[in-house]
Amino acid sequence: MREKQRSLQDLFAFQPPPPFPPDSPPPAPEPIYQTIPDHPPMPAPTLNELMDDEGIKSQLCRFSPSVYFSYYNTAGKIFLRKEVFYPRELFNSPYVLNLLCEQIMTDTYSDSCVRIDREERRKMKDLLSNFNVGPPASSIHDDSMKKRIIIAARDNWENYFARLFPVALDSGDAQVLGVSHRGICLLKMVKASGINPKHLRLLKGYSFAEVLSLELQGASRVELELKTENLVLRSSRAPQISAMIRLFLQELIKGSGHVVALKSFMTDDRSLLSFSKGDVIRLLPMDGLQGGWLFGTVGGRSGLFPEELTQPSAAPDYHYLHLDRRDDKRKSMRSNTRNAPPASPSQHPVALRQMSPESEPSRSNSVQGFLQRSGPSSIQGSVHELGVTSPMAEFAMKYFRTGTSGLPASGRTLIQHTGIPIQDSLILFDDPEMNELSVQCFLNLMMFMGDVPLKKNTSTADCLSHILLLGKEKELLRDEIFCQVIKQNTNNPTQSSFTLGWRLLVLITGFFPCSGTLHPYITQHFDDISQDFEHPFKDLAAVCQDNLSRSVRFGGRRNIPSHVEMDALLAGKTSRRITIMFPGNVEFPAKIRSFTITLDVIKDLCNEMGVSQLEEMREFYILAKRQQDGLVRPLHPEEYLFDFLLEDGSITLSFRRILWGTPLSFENELFLDFHYQQLLEDYLSGQLKLGPSNGGSSLVREVAELAALQHLARGATEPPTLSEVKEYLPSQDGLSSKLEEICSSCHVHVSAMESLSPQDAKIRLIEGLSSLPLFGSTSFLVQKVNQRGCPSPCIVSVNQQGVSFRHPKSQEQVFHILLAKVESMRTIRPKKQGKAPVAEISYGDPARPKTVTLHFKQAKEFCHTLALIMEMTQSTA
Repeated sequence: MREKQRSLQDLFAFQPPPPFPPDSPPPAPEPIYQTIPDHPPMPAPTLNELMDDEGIKSQLCRFSPSVYFSYYNTAGKIFLRKEVFYPRELFNSPYVLNLLCEQIMTDTYSDSCVRIDREERRKMKDLLSNFNVGPPASSIHDDSMKKRIIIAARDNWENYFARLFPVALDSGDAQVLGVSHRGICLLKMVKASGINPKHLRLLKGYSFAEVLSLELQGASRVELELKTENLVLRSSRAPQISAMIRLFLQELIKGSGHVVALKSFMTDDRSLLSFSKGDVIRLLPMDGLQGGWLFGTVGGRSGLFPEELTQPSAAPDYHYLHLDRRDDKRKSMRSNTRNAPPASPSQHPVALRQMSPESEPSRSNSVQGFLQRSGPSSIQGSVHELGVTSPMAEFAMKYFRTGTSGLPASGRTLIQHTGIPIQDSLILFDDPEMNELSVQCFLNLMMFMGDVPLKKNTSTADCLSHILLLGKEKELLRDEIFCQVIKQNTNNPTQSSFTLGWRLLVLITGFFPCSGTLHPYITQHFDDISQDFEHPFKDLAAVCQDNLSRSVRFGGRRNIPSHVEMDALLAGKTSRRITIMFPGNVEFPAKIRSFTITLDVIKDLCNEMGVSQLEEMREFYILAKRQQDGLVRPLHPEEYLFDFLLEDGSITLSFRRILWGTPLSFENELFLDFHYQQLLEDYLSGQLKLGPSNGGSSLVREVAELAALQHLARGATEPPTLSEVKEYLPSQDGLSSKLEEICSSCHVHVSAMESLSPQDAKIRLIEGLSSLPLFGSTSFLVQKVNQRGCPSPCIVSVNQQGVSFRHPKSQEQVFHILLAKVESMRTIRPKKQGKAPVAEISYGDPARPKTVTLHFKQAKEFCHTLALIMEMTQSTA
């Protein structure tokens, strides 16, 4: 027996972990208590800050198959998230890729993450749809696809992978400081509004190349000297802010090959480089450099400069570059010294003079200012010979790789067609991955335009899809794509390639916008060509300009073209005829183009009905219905219609009036028929119920009168039959038992109103339905409402006054939320299959809002309808 007990004792005995290294002996083992004492009467004190872990050493314990003990049914859970990417961090492990991808997908399909806003969340959903993937991440077996999703989130979501610190500034309303691999940014928490959830909004961002110095002042103050301003941050986490920014700067400076100017430096010497405070200078190799001197380039100019006026800097981000340094005074200085002999390095200190920021000359920063300069500039010395004759040529000299490398180049050569694939990106990117993707994009561009043969098993449509999807996936590469297409369209010797290039330019300007850096240059480029009557594609240039302005304003198309649309676009067909359903199942034809937004079609349809006032046009909406499950969603006026039209025709579009603030005028026949059919549908379906006071004989008379008006509106002259009267009755309890009585009364009304024309009968019926309690509201039958006093089911109607909850039979209002009191709303997916979706409304005091939840199938339609009404009401207030 003792031997058997010994084996059990060995099995359950305490197994100490492996010993620590010799320089750190393990502590003495603590005694094993036989009993666990009761918890103390008072809770243990807590710390708001984590304990210092500098002196703690830990080790990884080996896995043991023996018995172990752990806590059971703990009250809390620990969630692990990826918070920030460090500079040059790599992530290739399949396990890490799966965790990161799962985190991103969870936050994409949930409104709880405040680090991303609704627009960023929508774009990621569209990207996942284009990738044909969805949650969970474990269903994606391709690790390269997971990495693309992670990189898209890292590069496109501004605040997602950032460490957040609470801060306060002397001026401004910034509440949070974010530090990420992209730089530092000032953020503000924006409360939920409409269908937009609570999220962080970017106020201003800075790249690490703009940071000149950082100083920690005490335990609650950090001062940042930036390129254009000084930033003083007050925070209880000031030491952590300072430590993290310093760490990132140290990592980014290593091998960056850039320095930043601490002071402005102007010289008349042709071999020296002039620059202003805050300029980021790219270092170039040069033989025979003397101590204390460096050779570099900035803004298309190159030359020697004193090392003491600079300090090492992170490589500049293209989207933070401000390299417009050509001013009139500098040009005059160069022209005066154009014929002067170059100074030797030993003479440099004599020719140098420094300038403070206050004494810096004024600069010409606009494209228009450049265009007003007559002729190409001939600049010698520290600036190489330029041949700038267009806005895009000037952009190339400032931001292209060749223009920033110090090598001789002209604006003309940088943006001219080439028959050889590029080896590096046109725009100077510090990220090798961006450079590689740019090279691949240019090769696809050349194959699409026919400049090089297509690869095996690759079609022209595949090349087009690759370019468009890359612009959707990599927002930072959009300017590169624009520049590549414009380059290949400039002096293209092949007509077919020239034509395809301009068709592609029409597409990309409509699918995604360019950055604010490129926008003034490319806009002027299109404007110049559209006014050139000798240019063969001046009309397409005007289309490109219109598409780009729409993309900047509305965000561009959400999805890449379908195969049918792709073939039509490649053939030069950009328009399509569709059918929009009017009330009464009336098909109305409409012509749309690839980048037509909903508001364009609404205006066309309203013009057909004689509605010319924009205020009244805003009361009409187009609704998209999915045939598979009957899901209906009103489209926002700024959404592109082609994003909702599928090849299989499973999406149908209908036109309805949702708001009724403008008085009705029946001068137009189509206007009259439209409103008659819509109100008649709502009446017969039971959405427009007769008032609660109408009971007994009064209910019979009113129903009979409305039935008579319907009969006369058809143009009938004979009294209706019993079956016809049955068709005129609404879906309302208690009417079928009174059918004969209603029929007799209907005959009397038909005889009394036989002189009415069909148009007059329709107007009389509209006027009659306009007096009903639910007129002007969009009503839904809700299965369950978690509000005290609300019946189940319940009629919930929404209009310009707010959200009304009514009894389904008596129509008595039991609860009401004013529209001004509605803070936000959202839909919640059912946890179990077969359950109804949930719509949640937050209302009341913004500091302590109340919530009411509604369970019904049309939850998404309800939330979007309420959001559109709120937006419309606020815009007209």
